[in-house]
Amino acid sequence: MNRLRLLSYVFTVELLVSTVVAVIGIGLYMLTYWNWSSLPSGIDIADGSEQQQQQFVAERALADLSVLTSRGPRVAGSETNERFAVEFLVQTLEQIAAKAKPHLRVGHTVQRHTGSYFLDYEDYPITSYYRGVQNVIAWVEPAGSAEVPYRGPYLLLNAHFDSAVTSPGAGDDGTMVIVMLEVMRQLTEVRLRHGVLFLFNGCEENTMQGAHAFASGHPLAERVVAFINLDVAANGGREIMFQSGPNYPFLMAQYRDHVKRPYANTLGEEVFQMGLVPSFTDYETLSRVGGWPGLDFALSSYGYLYHTALDALDTISTATLQHIGDNILGLVVGLASSDELSNVEAHAEGTAIFFDFMHWFLVYYTETTGIIINVVLGVLAIGLIVGTLVMMIRQENASAGSVLFEAGMSLIVQTLSIMVGAGCSVLVAVIFDACGRSMSWFSSTWLLFGLYYVPFIACMTLGPFLYVRFRKISILHEQGRIILFLHAQQFIYAILLITLTIGGIRSAYLLLFPIIFYSATTIANMLLKFRLNVWLYVHLAGQLVPFVYFCSLTVTLFAVFISMTGRTDNRSNPDLQMALFCSLTALLLGSLLTPLVVLFRRKAYLYALLLLMFLVTGIVAATPVGFPFREGTSPQRYYIFHQERNFYWSNGTLRKSDSIYYLHPQDRHTPALLQSEIPEWNSARTLGHECERELYCGVPFYINRYHRQAVESSYWLPASNTPTFPEPVRFRLVASERLAGRRLLTFSIQGPSHMSLYVSPTRGRRLVRWSFSDRIPPSGVRWQGQDVHFVNFFSGNMDRTPATFELELETPSGSGPDLHLSVVGQYMYHEASRTPEFRQLIDRMPPYAHTVAYPGYLESWIY
Repeated sequence: MNRLRLLSYVFTVELLVSTVVAVIGIGLYMLTYWNWSSLPSGIDIADGSEQQQQQFVAERALADLSVLTSRGPRVAGSETNERFAVEFLVQTLEQIAAKAKPHLRVGHTVQRHTGSYFLDYEDYPITSYYRGVQNVIAWVEPAGSAEVPYRGPYLLLNAHFDSAVTSPGAGDDGTMVIVMLEVMRQLTEVRLRHGVLFLFNGCEENTMQGAHAFASGHPLAERVVAFINLDVAANGGREIMFQSGPNYPFLMAQYRDHVKRPYANTLGEEVFQMGLVPSFTDYETLSRVGGWPGLDFALSSYGYLYHTALDALDTISTATLQHIGDNILGLVVGLASSDELSNVEAHAEGTAIFFDFMHWFLVYYTETTGIIINVVLGVLAIGLIVGTLVMMIRQENASAGSVLFEAGMSLIVQTLSIMVGAGCSVLVAVIFDACGRSMSWFSSTWLLFGLYYVPFIACMTLGPFLYVRFRKISILHEQGRIILFLHAQQFIYAILLITLTIGGIRSAYLLLFPIIFYSATTIANMLLKFRLNVWLYVHLAGQLVPFVYFCSLTVTLFAVFISMTGRTDNRSNPDLQMALFCSLTALLLGSLLTPLVVLFRRKAYLYALLLLMFLVTGIVAATPVGFPFREGTSPQRYYIFHQERNFYWSNGTLRKSDSIYYLHPQDRHTPALLQSEIPEWNSARTLGHECERELYCGVPFYINRYHRQAVESSYWLPASNTPTFPEPVRFRLVASERLAGRRLLTFSIQGPSHMSLYVSPTRGRRLVRWSFSDRIPPSGVRWQGQDVHFVNFFSGNMDRTPATFELELETPSGSGPDLHLSVVGQYMYHEASRTPEFRQLIDRMPPYAHTVAYPGYLESWIY
């Protein structure tokens, strides 16, 4: 008898309900994940040939990708990019044109362009100067007639064929390049109303220069009226459409009508535009310089291999290619046949709000419509809450004051529960980081649930439980008090919806899911007069759709952002970001469910289970399972450069010369893990006062924003030998002429494809003219009270001939130097030029590390 009593005490209804709810929740999440990761089977060439209608053929696309990636990295300026890749594209385009239908005109050209533009990045603006950038441009258009050739508008498709340093670029952006080739093949079989341009641009990784060259320097650009940008920040999976417009919501209408498996939401667009994604695409350049509306697509899930040597052919499946190809082909055919392209300006109707549901269909409406919907539903939600309170007052024969007081207290408790839950998750993130265990979830994503979801859920349930437990009232039964907590959460959502809408945040649409379905179940329960026990099942049924949608959103957020935390900034704690993401998604998933814990009779079981899950997860996170990085799948990123530096006095004599190994940080664990693996790095030093003595710390930065981390978190070691430079930098002052209050300096420069200039007039001097652009851009972060201008100087098409440039300074009378000028050379694709010592240092890197390593050169002058 005692044993049966013990079993009945242990195996309670509450335990059963908790287990069933957990299993259902996890099951729905896994079904959502399965739906998200399910892709169509790739069509092979034989099946594609048998089709009577246009059909993207993934097998042929993969064969093209195999050829494109066969020579390794395609760094802009290298022979692989400037010769091999261009020749491959030209030959493939010729083959496509030879099979085109006679009612179409198909052609191509190779553009070589020189130009410059300004990138207004905060604190670190860039003047991007380039010469000989190569683009391959192709077109498919109605043939017209000999007397009247096609002169209509073009839809532009853009993808870049260059790749990052060390990366074969199968994903970024080889995937999209071969998708464009196959889409072009299929377009040669159909009748088009408008022309389609294909821009295979040869220099995106170096400040998007290829897109600028086309938009500013090609005659066909004048006839472009809209564009589709195709890029990659991951390998495999679905492509997300994360930017549209600006304005021109007809683009989203076409996306809705012609994309088979939509994957798009306004949240992604706003997150990207807020700068939370550490990346840029050609979309900004084409939109700003060309002035065209467009759509921005990218593979963005599981970006662990992005910009690494692991971004290889074997990571790209035919299923991924088929999925992207089907979507892009349908969209291009739809846009190329649309009425809107004939007069785009007539359809500039404002921005759009859009989101897909489970990748089955797309919901889209204008921002104006969204404002009306949000305000009306927000007010309706508040009205239903008021109506329910009136019903409670009448049914319970209670005073209005007592019911309103309880409603107000429920709102306060619910709000505090959310705040305390988020605070606890953040506290866990701080503690784990202090213990050196941050990013334990980087490769083992499931650890996030125990570390950050569990504390938030515990606090969300604890607030209502403690309030009901210690405040006994007679006017309402337990179910009525639960309804007050649910109404409190609905009130929070309604106020947030209205506030965010007024603030112009289009992502407020997320709150429509809980508001709409909770309002619907509230109406149903009002009709049922909140019959005991029955109302609960109505409420639970109404939470199914929001729960499924937020599961899908959670999958997307973590698939995109977890991998990105490995390439952000070693000064920030990525666990804080994950703790906030977990708190947000847990709120959306469970805030209208957690108050139901009040119905449990033995709540200790629930909290014991949550505590056990947290402790077990914390212990596992401290084991090798919680080590963030894995060889071949989720590597740790390092940038290590072997650099020679020469500093000269104003009379031209050498004042300092050295060679160093420079470590630029990426993730939170740089350089701690490296120091534990390679003893030499324990003696590495920060730049410290070097940044005060020398312009940009005296380091040859590839991009000037690297300087942001240089003072505190970049490290260097002395090198015993100097790097080997196959293309040495040759820099000299050609002429110096003093005019009335001015000084004109002319220089000659020759060196590798990737070079930079740091231009800093001394105090009291000002740069008034230079040959890199028509106007002088504003200074970046100042050095010793001086302006600092950064020039990214790129030479494409294997052009290594000397270039000249001029600087004109406003110089007041008086002695002293006028200018600090540093010249930088980057040898990005010269791995064969590594010295034996440098090669040995790189070879000793941990197996889980991916290292970008190449020589660099700097010489600094005073004039």
